[in-house]
Amino acid sequence: MSPYDQLAGLDLPSLQVLEAASALGGAVTEAEVSALVGADATPYLQRATDAGLLGRLRSRFAVSGILREVFDRPLGVGPAAGQLAAVLNVEDLKVITGNLGLPTKGRKADLLEALAEFFLHPDNVHALVKRMPAATRSLVQEADREGGRIRRYGGSGIAHRIRYQPRYRQVHPLDWAEEHGLVYRVTWEDYQLAGQVALALRGVDYRAPFQPQEPPVAWHTPEPVTVRRDAQAQGIAVVGLLAALLDGAGREPLATVKAGGVGVRELNRTAKALGVTTPTVRLLLAVATEAGLAELGTRVIPTAGYDRWLTRGLDRRLAVLLTAWRDLDYLPSSQTGPWMPEYDEAWSAHARLAALRALGHRATTNLDQAAQWTWWRQPLTFGSATTVRGLLDEATTLGVLGAGAVSPAGQALLADADVVEAVGDLGEVTPTARLQADLTAVVAGTPSPELAELLGATAVVESRGTATTWRFNPATVRGAYDAGWTRQRLTKALTKIAEGGLPQPLAYLLADVARQHGSVRVSPVVSTLVSDDTVLLAQICADKRLGPLHLRLLAPTVLASQATTADTTAALRKAGYAPRQQHVDGRDVIEKTRRHRA
Repeated sequence: MSPYDQLAGLDLPSLQVLEAASALGGAVTEAEVSALVGADATPYLQRATDAGLLGRLRSRFAVSGILREVFDRPLGVGPAAGQLAAVLNVEDLKVITGNLGLPTKGRKADLLEALAEFFLHPDNVHALVKRMPAATRSLVQEADREGGRIRRYGGSGIAHRIRYQPRYRQVHPLDWAEEHGLVYRVTWEDYQLAGQVALALRGVDYRAPFQPQEPPVAWHTPEPVTVRRDAQAQGIAVVGLLAALLDGAGREPLATVKAGGVGVRELNRTAKALGVTTPTVRLLLAVATEAGLAELGTRVIPTAGYDRWLTRGLDRRLAVLLTAWRDLDYLPSSQTGPWMPEYDEAWSAHARLAALRALGHRATTNLDQAAQWTWWRQPLTFGSATTVRGLLDEATTLGVLGAGAVSPAGQALLADADVVEAVGDLGEVTPTARLQADLTAVVAGTPSPELAELLGATAVVESRGTATTWRFNPATVRGAYDAGWTRQRLTKALTKIAEGGLPQPLAYLLADVARQHGSVRVSPVVSTLVSDDTVLLAQICADKRLGPLHLRLLAPTVLASQATTADTTAALRKAGYAPRQQHVDGRDVIEKTRRHRA
């Protein structure tokens, strides 16, 4: 196991102890770390040493390079004094060591070692902070509140300033701190406060965050039958939801934003149409894209793989979704922006399985407590308890969790076993519906693709769950007629899928809408020809020279043309007729010759 994996597997108190050790300078004793966290840190330090995250430097624990990467600003403080002093020249180091009462002779490496050793002892740092002049203390405390950075213009090297500047120069409050190793120049204008000094400024009573007790969770032993039943019900529901989502996207593709992904407004609209939450729509889109059931480009549209997916049994459909969920390249978070992949695929899969593995064979009805507890066990794996709660919500939606416990399908994902077999028998799709007198259609279970297409064309979904309810109304039936259905075909199709025959109110609705449908017809017309001479209009309509105009007789005195007013007028004049143009309000157009001038 690599050091990164070792680090990701540590619990919260272990990481807090390592962060405290990094803040103290990276070379610490058990007593120093225990004093900072306010508890015995020895077991945690020893565990980190056994994992290869800490080394030994004489009588001290030494922080490894990977910890310096993870804790770039441990406890909110900057690098240790020994690290910052490495860029100083020998003359400047001699000034600092002399002011600290350390030997000033020797090589640069000897001076650096002495300075670093001095700042590794908290008592030395606290005593030095007490000696600071008031103006220097005020400036350094302000810097600590601003992240440890101080900006100063026109400064010079320590030894150069002391040797060459006159005694009557104006003393800057930062000079004392720089000459005693409290701050170090990192750029021409910026100074950095040493990490040990920042901790000392917080006072001797300051304690680093430390939470050795695991968060409480109301665990109970799950009943396998209940877990399987609940997980299967969730799985059946999510298969139906995804089919409804992609069926809708097939009729009206989901729009995407310029930055990529589906925008918040489109997500909210789709969630409202499906009767689910926006995070659920994000999950369905992510799973569908990962499984190859939908394509995310300028629009979200189903693929040919979706049509093949529909022909499979419910258990195989669900297994495809669960496998895709495990391999998703994103983790849920508290963000509310567009859905887009944004995490490494391998690590995202690791985090999903880690959340399931942490639950083990326990169950709970309080997912908030379970999320806090799981994050406490492996903070670096998940980043936040919000991410864990999002993972648990996703697992519940898909049936990876059932009744608050890992389902057989979830156990199969952990063991990389046959998910189809673990899902179990979900039953067959339902090819019929119960049509009721209140103009609703109720389908128990998952409707077949043919049934879903028929009801989706003639009714609107009213509710979803273990059963789906559609409602017929004049608008939905009219939409079916607009799509090419006739009353006879629609009546025959609904009678075929009806379990108890076609209710009389629904038959009356189909007949009433069919009687009214098409009583008013709307057709495109670009321009019209109007004349009281019906014989002339009939002659114009039959004139083959005017064929490109696609003239059509709307009334004895009105012809419709598919060309613009100007083009129609020109064609009539070319054919030997004498038309006159009119404005929209019926006034004649006066055609004047335009005379151009420079």
